Amino acid sequence: MNELRFARRLRLCVLILTSAFLISSCGGGSSADTAPATGTVLLLLTDAPADDLSAIYLQVTEATLIGGNGQQTIFSGNKKINLLDLSNFNEPIAFGEVLAGDYTKIRLQISSLELVEKDTEKRTFLRLPANGKIDLLDQGRFTVFPGRTLVVEIDIDANKSIHIVGTGNGAYQFRPVVKVNIMDGGLPDKLARLEGVVAEIYDDPAGKFLLCSADFSDVCVVVYLAKDGSVFDSEGLPVSFGKLRIDAFVTVIGRYRQDDANNMENTGVDEKFAFDAIVIEIGGNADQVKGIVASTPDENDQFEIVVDKSLVVTVQIQDGTKFIGKDGALDRNAIVISQEIEVEGVIVEPAVAGDPETVNAALILVDDGLIDDKLSGTIAEPLDSTNMSFNLATGAGDVCVNLNNDSIIILISENAEGTVVKIGTFADLATDQSVDTYGQQNIGGCFVASEVVVDLTGQP
Repeated sequence: MNELRFARRLRLCVLILTSAFLISSCGGGSSADTAPATGTVLLLLTDAPADDLSAIYLQVTEATLIGGNGQQTIFSGNKKINLLDLSNFNEPIAFGEVLAGDYTKIRLQISSLELVEKDTEKRTFLRLPANGKIDLLDQGRFTVFPGRTLVVEIDIDANKSIHIVGTGNGAYQFRPVVKVNIMDGGLPDKLARLEGVVAEIYDDPAGKFLLCSADFSDVCVVVYLAKDGSVFDSEGLPVSFGKLRIDAFVTVIGRYRQDDANNMENTGVDEKFAFDAIVIEIGGNADQVKGIVASTPDENDQFEIVVDKSLVVTVQIQDGTKFIGKDGALDRNAIVISQEIEVEGVIVEPAVAGDPETVNAALILVDDGLIDDKLSGTIAEPLDSTNMSFNLATGAGDVCVNLNNDSIIILISENAEGTVVKIGTFADLATDQSVDTYGQQNIGGCFVASEVVVDLTGQP
């Protein structure tokens, strides 16, 4: 196995299960006289980082909606996903048609969770609570409307879900920390990375084609090459859109867009949900490499990154390489020493043995976000609901914690059916609860928590 692919340093965020392949069944649609009794639900997967792990393999076997119409299965099979491949992208894990109506929970069935440690490559299968059955509850119910697509973002934060218990050679433990975001008529903010086969190329407008999913062969999306978008060949070199061919395997990176009208007459596909690609990669050679910048771009548009300790990789900036940060487009000036980045492109073996491998870069993602600190302890008095604050008793003493209207409270419990994860409110907090808080310490003030995780399992 290629050393870089074996050892590359992956994602710096969290484990997120989401739904973002906003796609429509080819040839779908309905007339006004025959309003459909079903809607479509899409589940996406995405992630954020765990520094001491090189892979987190999650095996999903089923996804089910539960509500007034009983249980509606939208996925049944065996899908293995490396969550750390998804820190910057969405990936679809389920796309299915269900009866329209109200639902109260989403149930995931996970058959295994395997960790691969970064330095030793040691593999560990974690014990799954409640035999891997996880019920996800949003605040209140959600509705699948007839003839519409509902996007469900299921965010399982890996950095918060997988932690070490005990000291020294402590064991890993899995506690699902999950957020659910129901987006009826909305779109996810995160970049999406789709793989599939070119089914058709359209003349008008230029840069438009039909991409059919590699996972769901009867599901396609209309892709538009963005005005400033770039196309790269199987070697990672820039080419024109004219090099694209029907039946070619491609990877597209960009964002979904949502139009008011459903334009189906030219493509046979519901274009209410289309895709704007900032990068198109032809062939199946596209890969991702994450590392720390060790030098700035030189006169040949090359710089080096350290991928894993002594493993150094050369990054080649191309004509058309895109630079993206958390707030949007950047330029090559964002490449600074010690900056953590992820490079999307094609890995090229060195011409001279012993020289660094090179990645012909199509896209460079710059991690310019602020990572939350973690503060754990037991809730103590005063617990002030008016000001949304409480004292947290920690091993180093009491710390005041402040929340705001955007703070998220996650409650984890178990019942006879499995693990239950739901979004709570400040009223669900109580003294003597053991909690993990995530946020930032204000200088001279309280810890400001963006998220509070309350583990109620084992508590009366």
